[in-house]
Amino acid sequence: MFNKMTFGKCLKLLLATLNVPMSHLAKAINVDNSLVSRWVHEKRLPSYVASYIDNIAEYLSRKILNTYQIKLLDELYLDLIEHDNIREITNREKIRALLYNSLNYSIECKKKEKTSTDISKSKSQIAVSANMMDIPQTNITNSVDLSSNDKIIYGISNIFSTVITMLEKASKHKRRDNNIIYFTLCNYLDNSFFSDNRILYIQKLLQKVIENGWKVYFLIRLDNNIERILRFIHFILPIGGSGSINVYYFNKYDIFMPGKEMYIVSGIGTLSCYPAGQSMVINCGFYLKNKSAIDIFTNYINLLIQTNAYSAITYYTKDKSEEYHHSLLEITGKPGSQFDYNSNFSMYYLPEKLYRKFLWKTKLSHQEKLLSLQYYKKQWSAIVANLENHQYNSIYFSETLELLMNNQILCLSTYSGFEKVKLGVQDMIDYLEHVIHFIMTYDNFQVAVIFQDTNLVKNNGYSYIIKERRAVYFNSHGSFESTAEVRLSIEEPMTVKAFSEYFNMVWEKISPINKDKDEIVTWLQSYITMLYKNN
Repeated sequence: MFNKMTFGKCLKLLLATLNVPMSHLAKAINVDNSLVSRWVHEKRLPSYVASYIDNIAEYLSRKILNTYQIKLLDELYLDLIEHDNIREITNREKIRALLYNSLNYSIECKKKEKTSTDISKSKSQIAVSANMMDIPQTNITNSVDLSSNDKIIYGISNIFSTVITMLEKASKHKRRDNNIIYFTLCNYLDNSFFSDNRILYIQKLLQKVIENGWKVYFLIRLDNNIERILRFIHFILPIGGSGSINVYYFNKYDIFMPGKEMYIVSGIGTLSCYPAGQSMVINCGFYLKNKSAIDIFTNYINLLIQTNAYSAITYYTKDKSEEYHHSLLEITGKPGSQFDYNSNFSMYYLPEKLYRKFLWKTKLSHQEKLLSLQYYKKQWSAIVANLENHQYNSIYFSETLELLMNNQILCLSTYSGFEKVKLGVQDMIDYLEHVIHFIMTYDNFQVAVIFQDTNLVKNNGYSYIIKERRAVYFNSHGSFESTAEVRLSIEEPMTVKAFSEYFNMVWEKISPINKDKDEIVTWLQSYITMLYKNN
């Protein structure tokens, strides 16, 4: 089996999973900080005789605070240790077994290293003897020696651990240049690698590295496997609004890298993964920290992107507002159903009179206000025309309305982005009354309200417009920020279809009562009643 892990990596992963600093562990088991550091960094191994393992297991088992950590622990346990009924084992026993299992493996590795060193010495002696016999020797020129840090890694768990190690290093270093992380997603990787819990952990790390100035490039294979693309969408949604994500896909659907995946963190390391057996399942990798090796693999993947890939995402900076609105208007004006996911009720469902009133409350220039009104009127006309023959589904969060009631601030969609508008009580009443009117007027307009964040969709200040078979439009504005930070569109057909499937899946998971128009109107009417009382 390849599902092995060294003691240092196992302890590091347990500490990261349970959010325990090395210094806290050292204090808890009464050892020096440097000793724990040497364990984690593979410099020393704990003794069997001492009670280190039992003490570590006892302490870490008490640091498990939620079901998410339990799931991660179970996942690691099942990856490394065969057991039919994991529920019969306590968390302490699981941790203890993981540590002892990894300690045994580290000891085996040390023995193999010693044997390998002895063999190398023997070979050196043979080479010396060969030189003395005047046997011609081959000289290798233009070569670079690899260091002891460069390794061959076996097992999905160890591959995952290595990717995490590279991302953790990146999360601690701010970068302005040479700051790109590359991920290829071309094969059907074992779900134990991209399980839901591990996806969450990678997402958090990617958010940290992006905050530190890194950019992330994905090179993905697109085919008719919608489930694969759906998993990628679920993975990328929480970080897609950063503006630091680029997604590329091969320019021919039959092009991809069979049996190979690459993970490169510029200046830190590169992991090139392959199958180790007869099947095409990826379960080993070459991990290189050598600068020349990283440069070679970086140049290779950049060449792939330049010659064999298209960008799946079109970003619109502030100076491309006209291009963005023209494209959005053209696509939404086409016949077809539409799916909206909005963090506020103000997207395109205000009448011209009310929109104009709110627009003139902003600090936009006169020209920007005229352009906003112009595009809004066209967008409104396109939506109303399509509603006569096509279905519109829109998802909103109850939290948005609660924030509006508490702060009396509306995020208004304008030509330049989202603008904060301070509303009076009567403004809010007029606004909510029109929302009710719009919901009840158009039979093809269906609305759903989510009353709490779910694993599938969160109220993160993002808005999506998905036009079936056409395009996906996205913009982020944060929580009541003044302008849109990111605007982008995706028109690649398979990706658009996957987005449609994803949000249809979200829609189906919403309770019927939260999609009942009468219930939603009653809920909105209760806020209007409160406003009248306070007016």
